[in-house]
Amino acid sequence: MIDVVRIVDEDVFNKVDAQYVVSKLSNVDMNAVIVFICTNENWRKEDTWKHKGETYYAIRLPYQQVKETDDVRPLMLELAAKRLGIPVPGEAGAASG
Repeated sequence: MIDVVRIVDEDVFNKVDAQYVVSKLSNVDMNAVIVFICTNENWRKEDTWKHKGETYYAIRLPYQQVKETDDVRPLMLELAAKRLGIPVPGEAGAASG
């Protein structure tokens, strides 16, 4: 099961849609937690860590880009899939850069 949490500044809170990513990754057979970080502050140096038997993957979203973009969900999904080492769901055969 993939779980998704977010650590974000209040002004971008509604744009960082954790539930969207959870729904798109619902069929992934892996125990992991994606932590989206989108703040003006530095947060946690490690990109990956383990806690209580689960692996956590930090993904830092570019704060200014998130603030200026209407829909960052495709970016979030792409980054999560890349971090997990899986194809982007719903984009089979699509070229990624």
